[in-house]
Amino acid sequence: MNIYVLNTISVGEDTIELLCNELKINGVIGLSDDEHGDKISGFSYQKKFSEKQNLNFIEVQDYNLENQNDKHKLFSLNIDVLIVLGWQRLVPKWLIDHCNICVIGSHGSPFGITKGRGRSPQNWSLIMGLDSFEISIFEIDSGIDSGRVFDSKRFSYDQFDDIRTSYYKACLLTSSMIINLLKDKNFIKKSFKEQNEKNAEYFPKRVPSDGFIDWNLDKINIFNLIRSLTKPYPGARSLINENEVIIWKGHPFKLELDLSRKKNGEIFKVFYNGDLLVKCGDGLILITEYSILGKKTKI
Repeated sequence: MNIYVLNTISVGEDTIELLCNELKINGVIGLSDDEHGDKISGFSYQKKFSEKQNLNFIEVQDYNLENQNDKHKLFSLNIDVLIVLGWQRLVPKWLIDHCNICVIGSHGSPFGITKGRGRSPQNWSLIMGLDSFEISIFEIDSGIDSGRVFDSKRFSYDQFDDIRTSYYKACLLTSSMIINLLKDKNFIKKSFKEQNEKNAEYFPKRVPSDGFIDWNLDKINIFNLIRSLTKPYPGARSLINENEVIIWKGHPFKLELDLSRKKNGEIFKVFYNGDLLVKCGDGLILITEYSILGKKTKI
């Protein structure tokens, strides 16, 4: 069985590594560094990673896979199964049809794959403060996360989780499900769960401005936004003392203090090590990791 992986972000690399421990992977299809390195959250040029894993690397130029040179490269491959990991674009029908057996994708939501289609489901789950997430592997068709479901597993969230740990959990479960599926050579002949399109729901697309913190919100909602956008995402953002600040880590700070003279979003205290205590809708948030962009004034 000739198995290839379509991936262009760093969080997919751990899944590939786990797959390589149990399956023979023929190669990785990834985007050119020149075209996309600064445009995709968590982008990772797959050439060095592929070489380290002793995998062929097939470099493509177009994220939508409609470039004629890219098509020629991929048509030259004898692909039985294509595993799609970090690729936030629809797989074109011509590539689906080119694969001899199937194209496998992974997706999920706190409400299951059908009721949480579209982009950023793990970010949305953390922003909403939900306590679990269900990840599924499914057969990619021409729709959006609409193919038959091969397998699903659910994991829990606690107060220590952020988007990075969420991806780690999804990686471990996704790789396990794919390995179990592909070790059964007759899997394609089995009956798998069809999704009911009448029940389909979609998360709204997130845009960069959604990452700005509304300091009028309460501590928990701000904390959830910060942890949902930390690395490998671009981080939550705010204007503090005329500086645009990327906030990577912060958490509620519970202490009874007189905050009446401070406005929401105003710094209450800058500690000696640089940590920031910022007033919000119902108290204080302690910011412990941040970056300042285009520094204009002193924090």
